Amino acid sequence: MKLRYRQCLGKRARAALFRQMQEEGLLPFAMSAWAKPTLRDWLALTSAGGDASVLLRCEDESGRVLGCGLFTRQPYRVWHFDFTAFRAGFAVAAQQARGGFAWMFRRQDCTSVMGVCPLPNRHAWRLAEACGFRILARLPRACFYARKGTYVDGVLVLCTREAADKGQQPRKSGAGCGFAAP
Repeated sequence: MKLRYRQCLGKRARAALFRQMQEEGLLPFAMSAWAKPTLRDWLALTSAGGDASVLLRCEDESGRVLGCGLFTRQPYRVWHFDFTAFRAGFAVAAQQARGGFAWMFRRQDCTSVMGVCPLPNRHAWRLAEACGFRILARLPRACFYARKGTYVDGVLVLCTREAADKGQQPRKSGAGCGFAAP
């Protein structure tokens, strides 16, 4: 499947992504740093724009939105990454993420991409593994885990351009849906 990436700059486009996450029941998983994420939280998170953040929308050939990735600039040319695969894009979640990384490495001054996986989220681990991420540290009670209704440990992971290029193929069992999986 050929994927297309577009930057979301306007408030309406950003709000549409939030509403899609909400309608598909993905919001608690997509925004695991918040116990009860709101549109206001999302718009504040995605409003930086310019050199501070990039919100990418991944679409198929027909323009259907399959997922989105928020990249936020960190020191040392590292970008923090949050990813949501929408239901229509679950089967190509790893392909979406790797394509988003390639987009960032080509267009931004980016040495690596980091993220936080909630420890019990097996989908996040599958995506991280498929994309070439490595574990850096465990972050005590960093993520709100909606299934349990409590904060759980998060794991800080990092992927370099070279590791992303070599990323493993996703496992056949299950349609891993990344850092924002239910």
